[in-house]
Amino acid sequence: MVRVFAFALATTALVACARHVPPPPPLAEAPAAPMAVEQPAAPAPKPQYGTFGFDTAGMDKAVVPGDDFFDYANGAWDKSTQIPADKASYGMFNVLDDLSRERTRGIIEEQAKDSNSRIGNAYQSFMDEQAIAAKGLTPFDPWLNQIRSAKSKKDLPALYAEADRLAISGPYRLFVAQDRKAPDTYILSMGQSGLGMPDRDYYLSTDPKQVETK
Repeated sequence: MVRVFAFALATTALVACARHVPPPPPLAEAPAAPMAVEQPAAPAPKPQYGTFGFDTAGMDKAVVPGDDFFDYANGAWDKSTQIPADKASYGMFNVLDDLSRERTRGIIEEQAKDSNSRIGNAYQSFMDEQAIAAKGLTPFDPWLNQIRSAKSKKDLPALYAEADRLAISGPYRLFVAQDRKAPDTYILSMGQSGLGMPDRDYYLSTDPKQVETK
């Protein structure tokens, strides 16, 4: 009797497994993302000189390179370029520097129009000469008081460290550089610094130009 019951149970299970189970309904397809419209690439900027950025017009090809390579490479530019009145020397690095300064000024002046811009506010504060003159040295009082509070040599290391953090020159200049005795190692180096002031003659000379400058 037990065998018959077990056989009937097994047969029922097989029949149930053999029945066709309908597949689950297909998932709804997500809407396709809109295709990005490909923007045309901006044209590459043209070089300022020549067809590939080299100033061939500035060369003096009448000069034999082996005789004077500087004149061969720069002779025409050297003869036709006048040094600006506000510069002691002039070259392409000066041109790049002037361009960078011009672009930086444009960015700052544009930021100055935004009252929420930290760059703009700093610039406006820097340009307000009347407010600066009215405050005098008062904004420096915290730092000057810290200097005045140094009473012994033991107070100087912390004072020098704070000055270095504020980018203020002190008697010693600290920097990280290669060890001269072991070039594969970088070490903390120290050297004599200065006060950023002119030499003795600037204050004592009776030269009319020096007196006028003072």
